[in-house]
Amino acid sequence: MANDRDIGDNVPPVPGPRPGPSSDGGLAAAAGPRVSLAAGRLSRALHSMALISQADGAALMLAGEASGLRAVGGSTAEGLKLQYAQQFERVGPAHDSVSDGQPVAVNDLESHEEAGYARLARSAAPVRAVLSVPVHVEGDVIGSLNFYRCTPYTWTSRQIAVGEHLAGTAADLLIRLAADSAAGGPGRP
Repeated sequence: MANDRDIGDNVPPVPGPRPGPSSDGGLAAAAGPRVSLAAGRLSRALHSMALISQADGAALMLAGEASGLRAVGGSTAEGLKLQYAQQFERVGPAHDSVSDGQPVAVNDLESHEEAGYARLARSAAPVRAVLSVPVHVEGDVIGSLNFYRCTPYTWTSRQIAVGEHLAGTAADLLIRLAADSAAGGPGRP
């Protein structure tokens, strides 16, 4: 369980997009600072998780009822590219992790033999190695926390255990952000 400090307290803020036209039809502006605050906390948490896991980055996908897995955030542009590739291709370690409810370690997307992984490897380049860990809330798998490297890499049992712990931390953060949103206050996750 996360402590009372914000997970990303020691990570410098990530520069956001420049002010300009919004692609969300004004939804973010209407929701105001709560959405920005939640997005900032999630971004800082993913950056911290990447550092803790000693991966090149960390990214989060959440499951939707009819839409399947959706990209939510990533600590780097490469992580977002990986998430969007998995979302579009509807194949990848995140999908396998969510369907199996277990961590899935892929040492090299390019040489992985499962169907669809060759397309995913091309779409997700330069990411090569991925560790996907299911995120559980109240016994249900709600998404996948993904760690990645831009070179082939063999994930260790220790890294998988750290990934599982961080997936629990991500679940705690999501619960707190949802509670803050429901209460109408920015609160402190």
